[in-house]
Amino acid sequence: MRTSNHQHNGKLLLFFIAMVLTTGKSAKPRKGPLQPITLTSTEGADVPIYFYEFTATNSAVKLFKVTGETYGKFSISDGWLTCNKSLDREEQANYKLQIEGLNENDETIEGPEFVTVKVLDINDNQPSFTENQYEGVVRQNSRPGRPFMYVNATDLDDPETPNAKIEYSISQQVPISHGAVYFQIDNETGAISTTEDGYNSLDPTVEDAYQLIVNAKDSAALSLTTSSVVKITVKENLWKSPGKIEITENSTDPHPKIITQVEWNEPGAIFELKPKNKMAYPKFPFVIDATGNISVTEPLDREEISEYVLLAYALDKNREPLETPLEIVIIVKDINDNHPICKDAVTMIEVQENEDIGSFIGTVLATDEDEEGTSHSLLSYAIVDQDPKIPEDNMFTIDKYNGKIQRFKGHLQKQNAPEYILKVRVADQLGQKEGLTTECMVNISVIDINDMIPIFEKSEYGPITLPENTSLDTVLIEIQATDNDEPFTGSSEILYTVVEGDEEGTFKIITEESTNKGKVQLVKPLNFEDYSAYKLKISATNPEPLIKGVEYNSSSFTFLFVNVTNNDEPPQFLESSYQKRIFENASKGAIVLKVEAKDPEGAGVRYKLYDPDKQFKIDSETGEISVEGELDAEKKNHYEINAIAMEKDNPNKRSTVRISIYLQDINDNPPKLAAASTSFSICLPVKEEEKIIIQAEDYDAQFGPPFKFSISKNPGKKFNIEHINGTHAFVTLAFGSHTEEIDYKIPLTITDSGSPPLEGSSFLEVTICKCTKGNKCFIPLEEQSGPSRIGLAVGLLLGTFAVIGLILAVVLLRMKHRKSDKIDPKATRNANETIPLANA
Repeated sequence: MRTSNHQHNGKLLLFFIAMVLTTGKSAKPRKGPLQPITLTSTEGADVPIYFYEFTATNSAVKLFKVTGETYGKFSISDGWLTCNKSLDREEQANYKLQIEGLNENDETIEGPEFVTVKVLDINDNQPSFTENQYEGVVRQNSRPGRPFMYVNATDLDDPETPNAKIEYSISQQVPISHGAVYFQIDNETGAISTTEDGYNSLDPTVEDAYQLIVNAKDSAALSLTTSSVVKITVKENLWKSPGKIEITENSTDPHPKIITQVEWNEPGAIFELKPKNKMAYPKFPFVIDATGNISVTEPLDREEISEYVLLAYALDKNREPLETPLEIVIIVKDINDNHPICKDAVTMIEVQENEDIGSFIGTVLATDEDEEGTSHSLLSYAIVDQDPKIPEDNMFTIDKYNGKIQRFKGHLQKQNAPEYILKVRVADQLGQKEGLTTECMVNISVIDINDMIPIFEKSEYGPITLPENTSLDTVLIEIQATDNDEPFTGSSEILYTVVEGDEEGTFKIITEESTNKGKVQLVKPLNFEDYSAYKLKISATNPEPLIKGVEYNSSSFTFLFVNVTNNDEPPQFLESSYQKRIFENASKGAIVLKVEAKDPEGAGVRYKLYDPDKQFKIDSETGEISVEGELDAEKKNHYEINAIAMEKDNPNKRSTVRISIYLQDINDNPPKLAAASTSFSICLPVKEEEKIIIQAEDYDAQFGPPFKFSISKNPGKKFNIEHINGTHAFVTLAFGSHTEEIDYKIPLTITDSGSPPLEGSSFLEVTICKCTKGNKCFIPLEEQSGPSRIGLAVGLLLGTFAVIGLILAVVLLRMKHRKSDKIDPKATRNANETIPLANA
């Protein structure tokens, strides 16, 4: 097809107009060689649509041809692919075309190439519900968020765009009471469920039908909306717990026995029964059948388990829960099937002879395993027999409801009746005829009253003589008192006590249980210097109180006389140990501390010092300890020494005390550069500015960091220093364009943190040098000196002579060959052939 230039220009004009209308003012015509390409156009765009101008790469191509899914809509003229009919994405989203370049004979020269035209969606379709009206059923107490029905809408627009993404909402609920919304919809899925208000308030007896207006809109910026009506019927929820179920224990009815039933709202549910707490029950005697009937499989025992909590499940065919499980409580109802039980096989009670009538003397305790708080476990007590019945029967009485026993009548005499045996009948159900009974035994022992006082065999003991070093576990003397009350009772047991003459609590008296003898022993060591004699007044009493009218008298007291003899004891230091802190700069002869010891016998004392470091000495007469050596806390800051005190006339009588002396540091060491920071090497070529990290140290740890760094002398301000932290600093060296080897010795001042501070001077040595590959300075050969230089010179001279000798030998050899050439050229040729080494 051929067109004139006029027609061609007209089509171009239409193309630019179409491009402006469909793609905006900034759109540019597209043009290029024939190749696979994808072109796009928005559906509904005005026609004609000029998509692309194809250009021929082969001059033989005279026109282009389009085939494929043209459907009369696509054509090509002068290389322009054009659409002449409106496009609809819902009709067809993509068109597959083939374009080829033809020559004058309509032969294919280029192509065919595949071109895809993609139709872009616009929001030109309204959402549409799949049904004109929806109907659903909701059960009372339907769980919030659990869908009971769905609505569905579709949109013909592109599903990959917001034009077809549908959002659901409820715009109206009829009826509505007090503004409470009972239903909600998932805006993406269309699932309808109850709200929290609906869960709590839906009741078919109040309102059994509701209508909802449900909207569906697409998500485009200019969205399209449609609505539908949803009718909802409210029905009773059959899935509810039957509550608490009572089952009488030890039932004789046939088992299994149906006790209750659960029901699902729709047919076809699968029922399952489980214990709420598996660990609480050793066995689980309940089952549920396909109709929801729950049965107990065997008789229950309340005393074993009084309550069961069951969980009933309704499951779908996939055994997934249709709803939350129902909690069912089974109460096991008690029957009177347990006899009372005596807490003790025999209840033991003691009673004194003179116990008053009406006095409480003991309690019979019994229990009943039947249900507490019922007549089955309410107990009554009665004495049914007393043995012996002397001096008369009914010597005791018992409280009917609490089992407390009291004295009732008669006079107790141990010698006539040392004990009584009572039979007590315990009955449940308050002693009714149908109640169960048990007999409990009670043994009442009559104990003697304390009406006799202890009497000492002697009014005085001693005197006894004891050395002051008598050991504490020694029995010094035995004393004896007797008591005519019943043996081995609290009335006849004797307690011995020193009541006078022992203000320091030096003595104690232990009673021998079998004989009531008193064994006198020491609690504290004797000291002749404090007490040389004791007069101890000792009492004998009973742990049981005496009866009214009986009192202890002089017969219950005795005296013990004790004399103490002296022992020669070593001097004793006034302190068990000594500690002292002194400054490390304490001068020689300075008094550190004074120790003091006293001899118990008043003998003279002299002192001696054990000091392995020989830094201190002691005055043998006064006990004053002074500095003897040169102290330095940096070398040693803690000394442990011993002071020895001895009698002057008897040096073997001695004692030792430990002395701890701690040196307190002073600021006596100036700071300095650490060993690793005194010298550095920098390899040529250097940078305009080099940085070195230095570190300072101080033997005085207490007065060391943080340090202050400064440069003492800085000619030309080539060096600068700045702190990094308390111990390190940067030293910056400014070289400019420095290229020579040189050594620097930089004077530094370092100040510590003492008060007052102490300054130290150090030199930082920096060498600028040529380096090996390992960044180590090396000394050039010409700079070597001494024997190495002489050896090198000799070596060079000998090497030179050797080279000259070799050259002369070669010259002489060649001269000889030339003479031979003049005499016999043939010989020379042969020689050249047989001695190639010379030529070489």
